[in-house]
Amino acid sequence: MREGECIKLSFPMNAAYVSSARLTTSSIAKRMTFEIDEIEDIKTAVSETCTYLLKTLTPAADSNFDIMFMLYKDMMEITLSVNAKPIGKEDKMSLMMIKALVDDFKITGKGPVVITMVKRHKESFFG
Repeated sequence: MREGECIKLSFPMNAAYVSSARLTTSSIAKRMTFEIDEIEDIKTAVSETCTYLLKTLTPAADSNFDIMFMLYKDMMEITLSVNAKPIGKEDKMSLMMIKALVDDFKITGKGPVVITMVKRHKESFFG
């Protein structure tokens, strides 16, 4: 892996693919040598975010949720986006949980909706 490397994935807006997003996230975090507790936090944040998107949005026809991982010397930035509109209910408990698992969290947009999370690395992966 190189500093600033970008990994992009796209999954159908279907709960069946949340576990695939979670597994991929875990693999990337492990490769960046995050510690086990950090990896658990990152993959839980990603799966909670996917579930949040599925529960609180009405997707456009044939919509996917896209995940982008930006890998840096001391952190991983994860952006999830979906072309969908909020259905009016917000799951505040899920948002609180996600915010507790990552170092930075931001949600923007009303279609497309973009959620950005940052997890800082305790040790530098790129030396």
